[in-house]
Amino acid sequence: MNKTQQIIKYKEANPTHKPSDIAKACGVKNTYVYQVLNNAKKKAKKDLKPVAPTEGQLTLRKEIDRLNKEVEEWRSMFFDNLETLGQLKQDVIGYRAVISYLQGQIDGLTV
Repeated sequence: MNKTQQIIKYKEANPTHKPSDIAKACGVKNTYVYQVLNNAKKKAKKDLKPVAPTEGQLTLRKEIDRLNKEVEEWRSMFFDNLETLGQLKQDVIGYRAVISYLQGQIDGLTV
């Protein structure tokens, strides 16, 4: 058994031990233990196979998609309404100008 295998077996047998403890037990430096454990962790992640989503997860995904669409509809309506409100504001300013002009005409003043 080489040092890498020895470190991995020791860690499996003693999962709560620190890397410094493993290094002492296996007769290697701390940095080597960190390197071996890090490489083992990377390999374990790489070896993981994708898991098929459960029915509950699929249901949640559909609900999330539905809510995202609804939020997008509300957002677009809100921004469309903002544009409409901006136009209405301009119209009100214009109407006020016309009213002011007409009041001036009625009063005999020109504005």
